[in-house]
Amino acid sequence: MAYSDHTFDSGGAEERQPREGTKQALLVAMLSQKTGVTISELVDATGWKTNTVHAALSTFRKSGKNIVVENISARRIYRIHNKGQR
Repeated sequence: MAYSDHTFDSGGAEERQPREGTKQALLVAMLSQKTGVTISELVDATGWKTNTVHAALSTFRKSGKNIVVENISARRIYRIHNKGQR
């Protein structure tokens, strides 16, 4: 399957961190893994519905996080891309 890479940049908004121990902090930790994570894995971890996870990702983008979406082996992998990271 073809490899596709999409990066969504917040346009320079100030990056904020969620409070420790919250589900948003859990999402950030999972998204920060080098291997990334799928939406279904985020849904399973939080107990949220798919649309709620997508809304949280949108909020992260608006708060300054650079979310990368990659299509690998027919799976969409989401992760936070930090500057200087490949």
